[in-house]
This record gives sequence, structure tokens and C-alpha cells, in this order.
Amino acid sequence: MVRRYGVPPYAAFASGYGLRPYASRYVMMMCRFCCRSLAIFAVVLTCLGLSACTARKCPDLTQTSDENRDNSCLPPVSGDGHLYETWTQENGNIHAYYGGLDFDVGSHEGAKYLERKSVTPWLEPEYISSEIAAEDALGWAGGRYVRWLASTSTTVHFPFYPEDWEGDLSVSIELRPKINPSMAVRFYKPDGTGGRVWSDPLTTDLTPGWHGYRWRVPREYLAKDGMQIMRFSFPGTYFEGDNRVSSKIVNIRFGVTNNPVGKYTIQPVDDRNMPKSERILDQSLNAFGIQTGNRLERFMFVPENGRLRFYAAPGSWLDHPGKLKVEIMVDADKQEQNRQILSELEIKPGECWKLQDIDLSEYAHQAVRLMVSFQEDESEVIFSKSRDFHPDVYISEPEIRINDEGIYDNAVKVFQQPKRVVILAIDNLRADRIWVESKRRATPVLSRMADDGLTGILMGEGISLVSTTASFLTSVPADVHKVYAPGTHVREVLTSIAEAAEPQGWRSHFYSTSGSIDSTRGFAQGFDTLQQLNKENIYDARSALSEVGTAIASSDEKSLYYVHLSELRLPHRASDEKMELWGVPGYNGPVDMAAMQNIAVMREPGTLDAKQFEAYYDAELSSVDDAIGEFLGRIPDNTLVVVYGTHGCSLGESTLGYEQGLTPWELLMPFIFYMPGQQIGIRRDGIAKASDLSISILDLIGADMPAGARTIFELHDSRPSAQTEGLTATASMNDFYRIRREGVDILFTTGLDGTPAHENSSPAPIKRQALREKID
Repeated sequence: MVRRYGVPPYAAFASGYGLRPYASRYVMMMCRFCCRSLAIFAVVLTCLGLSACTARKCPDLTQTSDENRDNSCLPPVSGDGHLYETWTQENGNIHAYYGGLDFDVGSHEGAKYLERKSVTPWLEPEYISSEIAAEDALGWAGGRYVRWLASTSTTVHFPFYPEDWEGDLSVSIELRPKINPSMAVRFYKPDGTGGRVWSDPLTTDLTPGWHGYRWRVPREYLAKDGMQIMRFSFPGTYFEGDNRVSSKIVNIRFGVTNNPVGKYTIQPVDDRNMPKSERILDQSLNAFGIQTGNRLERFMFVPENGRLRFYAAPGSWLDHPGKLKVEIMVDADKQEQNRQILSELEIKPGECWKLQDIDLSEYAHQAVRLMVSFQEDESEVIFSKSRDFHPDVYISEPEIRINDEGIYDNAVKVFQQPKRVVILAIDNLRADRIWVESKRRATPVLSRMADDGLTGILMGEGISLVSTTASFLTSVPADVHKVYAPGTHVREVLTSIAEAAEPQGWRSHFYSTSGSIDSTRGFAQGFDTLQQLNKENIYDARSALSEVGTAIASSDEKSLYYVHLSELRLPHRASDEKMELWGVPGYNGPVDMAAMQNIAVMREPGTLDAKQFEAYYDAELSSVDDAIGEFLGRIPDNTLVVVYGTHGCSLGESTLGYEQGLTPWELLMPFIFYMPGQQIGIRRDGIAKASDLSISILDLIGADMPAGARTIFELHDSRPSAQTEGLTATASMNDFYRIRREGVDILFTTGLDGTPAHENSSPAPIKRQALREKID
């Protein structure tokens, strides 16, 4: 999830960013100077080695239970980062300070907003070592990341609400150019008609070496809905080794500033202001620092029974108590969009970690904008804060926990330790054919399985079925296995579901009617037997499941069957008998078997054409459903049957063929966990990933799962996403969001209400941002 600090100007006298004067306190400052000196002397003693926890009389450090460690000095949660009292912390993704956004271009998260990364990729960051820093005369750069910019331009998306801010807005970029003599920055500004156009360029001449360049940004360049789009470009590129580069960039900043525009020298980090080792709260915890007057923002969808949880602790630089405030906003009419305060927590100097656990159930299924800020007691603040980023308070990464109240306990009990497992992966199976009453007529068997079992929505991870299939078979998402296109080989280093089940005594069997999902590309890795059915001229579900049913009848217990069915792919073949049930009465248009074999000729279908095309799909789906019903009558008791779609299908919503555009009808499929003779009757809230399903199967049979894996039986936000060349998409239960190149963002409804998915033209800025930030 993208982290963003939206930071209003804080009240400080000497920093140049403050908006509230402190001149009236000069007399008080001198009066209190001696007291301040004593406080500083005490801090020095602490830095010389006194145990902070001993001095604070922290709770017993041996206490590790949840209820005992909420206020202990122990790390409250696990992570892989360390907490440093400086904004250059290693785990810092996208930082903001002094009134704006600061993109840490060296981090994976920092590159998340950079469009076109599949066409002109931002390469892996180069870590600036002390040797490189010395060679480049960059003594200040030790320990920082620098990113190579490939190509001549990059578009950046970022959330920023100009009405939240006062003062002049600016953008600055700190970089070292190659041969580029100049640079231009443009914003995708509102054009007054509801559309957008690129602004006039903000330009500058570049100078060799490391420098910063700052421009004022007219407010009319910015969209009020918070979805800002910026492009910076160079006139040429340069090859350095194998890398085509136009510049090396340290960071991009956007926000409020009183500094002059133009070229400026990048200031070194003053080592004297860095925390000494005694002043580092060193622990295995990913956490974020907040300074007085600053705020951290997070956009998210709230699930049923959701709770916001995080831990908070004071920084070592905090001198006076203050309030940590949590606020929330939702999309609403402007007069109703006032912030609501959810919580105020007092933080005192020297305290240990405190748990914040906030009930969000009244915001279930809504997109929300959460704001966490800290305000020190101003009556106690004598001197202005340092310009260096020394946080007053830290919070762990905010997360949504779900109070499941044992919702899945019965399901787990029924499904646990099955004697056999059968997995039916059905290509082109749409979610609405299982979830929407008016669309379930073609699937009486699958719909009954869904009603009696545990069902939910699965999101594909790309326009090719291989991405979702690889995710299921390896139990890791696509950004780990990297199988995005047909012909990509599944890496042997990954552990397949068959290999994970084998230590528990399970034998596994692989069946496929697809030419794309076979052993030649690693999909059958680890399975004990393999039957490539399409090479035996078996393509239809009835014949394929007949083969599997015969094998199951003579199988031992602890047998796992993976069956890939591809009958529903174009062209949809349907018998005359089925078409009599599903076809458009009296239809005499161009949609027939010949047209489906060359779907490109049907680019602009009429209403009846689309309905006839849908009839062919439902007629073939009905045959698949019949075959599954016959198969269920042959399998032994205590067999866990898992059904899921590997890809959806476009049925005339835009064109008759595949749109190849990461749209809802292509990427949203159903999944079902079903045990014959058992009635569970649970619909899972939220959208799952394919890897969630296989992880759940491994958990049920007692096999090892990937580290940090979560099953569908643990209510959580699994953050499903999909991507392809230049496109990225994500979804909630009701909305589907696609990001395209050149700043084109499209928000669809999912179509799961029984109506076709369609573009939602309403602004919905919080909803859009919440979906955008679900993209991994």
C-alpha cells in the first residue's frame, strides 16, 4: 500500500515554513532558558548510556501477550525495518515533510506512482556507497538512493488536495543530468469543461552536477478532486553502459514552500543533527514518524466489522506531551464532508508503545480518507523545531483488522483434513454467473455449490490466464512469480502446491485441456502424474471430468487433483438443444459460429448481437455445469471440491471479443469451497487473490504455507491487483479502477449487481484514491 504524508505547514519560527508568528514569546524564551538547559543536560546524560526504560520504569519486558505488551517497550508487531529518528530512514517509502510530498525515488513504493514503467522502466536503484559518493564529490549522499531515469519523460500520479493548503505551491526536482541541456514540467490541469489538458511547461536550463530546481505551481494547474498528474521531460537520452538514461534523480517534492524558485544547491545532511546510537529506537518494526503539525494520510476501503489498529510511541526528541489525533472523511456533498474525529490519544515524553484500536464498523463498504496527526502542547513549546525531520511521535503501519467473531470456524471444521482434494480451474468463468440471481440460470449446479459452500469473488492478475493460474499453483502473487504472458516459464525455485503437499503424504495429479497450461512451461511442477488431455483430443469438460472421475474412484486417500478446463474459450460451441433454450428468439443477425472464430469482424455489436453472443456463452456454460453435476455424483465422501475461474469473458459490453483492457468482466471470477453433503452458506466479504485459495487448501491439509500467508478463512484485505502493458487495475466489491497511460483513470462499477460494468463519471476522489492505493 502506498504511504503518503500530507503535511500542512507547521508552527515554527526559524524554519521559514511557519504561518503563525512566535515573536510574542521572545521574553518567555529568555526566562525559561535555564530550565531548557537543564532539560538538555538530562538528555545528554541519557545519550551517555543511561537506560531509557530503566529511567521510565517501563513494564516488565518479559510480558509478551497482547494485553500485556500494549504499553510495553517491546516491539508490538514484527517487521523487517528499523525505526530511526531521521527522515532518511531505510524503510521510508514516500516521505513528505515541510508541507508536501517527497517521492523517495530509490524505493519500490516511491516508484509506484510512475506511469509507463513497463514501457520505459525505472531500473533498480543504485545505492550510493561512500566510494561512489567520494568519486562524485557527494559526501552528503552516503546512504541515499538514486534512481536512473530511463527515457525522456515520466508521468507521475499523486494525491494532493490544494484546498487543504495555504500559501504558495511549488515543485522541485533534485537531479544530476547527463547530456540534457534543459527540462520541462507539465501538469494535467482541468480545462473548465470537466476534461483535462496539459499545462504550459515550467522550464529550466540544466547545469552539470547535482542541483535542485524549483518552480511555483499555479493553483489552476491542480485538480480539486485530489488526483494530480505531473510529467517531467528531457530533450534527449544518453547511454551509460547498458543503461539508457537522461538523469539521475534523488527526489521529487511537491507542496507548500516559502523558498525562492530557480536553481538551488542541494544541502548536505548535517551529521551533527543525526541521532546518535543511544537515541535510536532500534527494533524490528516498520513505523513512520510524524512531526508536530504534520499528518499521515491513508485511503482505504473499510470491510465489514473493520477495525483500525496501530501502535504509537513518542520519539526521543519529544519534549512535551501532545495529542495524537485520528480523523476520517468519506465521499459526500461538500457541506457534509467535514472531518470526523475518531480518536485522540495523549502521548507523553518517555512513554512506551500504546495500542490504538478503533471501531470502523459504521463505515463498512465505504472508501475513507484517514488522517493521523500530532500536535504538541503549544503552551509548552519555547524554541522552534529544527529544520531536520525529527519526528515527535511514531506509529506502526496502520492496518485494518476484521473482527470475524468466529464466522469461519464451522467452515474450517467441515473442510479440515479432507480425504481427497479436487480443484476445478475453469477458464472464462464469470463472477456474475454465480453471484447474480438473474444470471445464475445457466449454472444450477455451480450456484448450488456456492449456496451450500463458501464462495467469494476472485480477481485475475493480468489479461492472460497464465498469471492467475501461476499464482494459484505457486501460492504467491504475480509480482513474485512474474508470469504475465503466455510462453513465460514458471521458475523452478518456486514451490508448487503439489510440492508443498507432498511432505504431508499427499500424491498429486495434473490434468489440463489447455495448450497454455502444461508441463512444458513448468505449470505441472511437482505433480506425481500428468495427463495433457488436449493432446489426446479431449477438450470438453464432460470427457475431461470422466477421465478424472475414473482415476478418483480407484485412488487412495490423500490424493490431490488439479483439473484445468478450457471449454469456455472462444469460439463458444453450443448444441442446437442448448441454443433453443438460450438463443435470442428469431435472431437472424451475424453472430454465429463463423463470426466467433473471427471475432474481429464484430467490433460494433448491436443490442441483439450482444445478447446472441451471450446466449452462446451461457449455452456452453450450461454444458460445463451439467458435466460438473455428473462428476459430483461420482466422487467419494469427504472430498473437498474447490472451483475457481482463471479468467472472465467479455460478452458484448464493449466489443464481442476480448477487450484486453483489464476490465471487470474479464478479471472478476467466482471461487467456491464445497464439501458434498455439507451446508456452510458463507459469502466472503471482499475480493481475493488466486494465491489466497491455494494457501487455504494447504492450511486445511496441514501443509506448510509461504511466510506471512493469509487464508480466505482469516478475514483480511488481500489487495488483489492486475496489470498488463501500461495498464494497472484493482477492485473493491462494488467498484473497479483502471489506470491507463497518459493520466487516463477510469472508475467502473463491477457489474456484480447484474448490470453491465460501466464507467462512473462522478468525481468520487476518496473512492478513486482508495482503489488506487490498493494496487501493490
